[in-house]
Amino acid sequence: MDRFKKGLETMKDYVADDTLKKMVESDALADIAPDLRKMIIEFAYGDIYSREGLGKKKRALVVITAVVTQGAAPQTKTHITRGLHAGLTPKEIVEALLQLVPYIGFPRVQNALTIAQEIFREQKLSVK
Repeated sequence: MDRFKKGLETMKDYVADDTLKKMVESDALADIAPDLRKMIIEFAYGDIYSREGLGKKKRALVVITAVVTQGAAPQTKTHITRGLHAGLTPKEIVEALLQLVPYIGFPRVQNALTIAQEIFREQKLSVK
């Protein structure tokens, strides 16, 4: 299977079909970086996410903590949503974020929790 197709197949574990279709069809950065979406699908999902050794929930949790650590708010929203789609519970996400406090500080964790709270409200999820 070519890397792009493999990436698309792997992404189905992390995004809904309609979201995946929108991602492929409407790329907000296509006018300035037309190859970026292809790189993400081929490399991140086709090569990295599809590796053996971690289940999709653990992999999603690693990615969430990585983007939070970087202070990348838009990607935090994206990957918390993908983590929920991969089977993480709101409680697991909150606990993982709280675990980051000693390493990255209260402001970044508070920002990430605010993003998580918005997503949970939108999806009518609770942390209980």
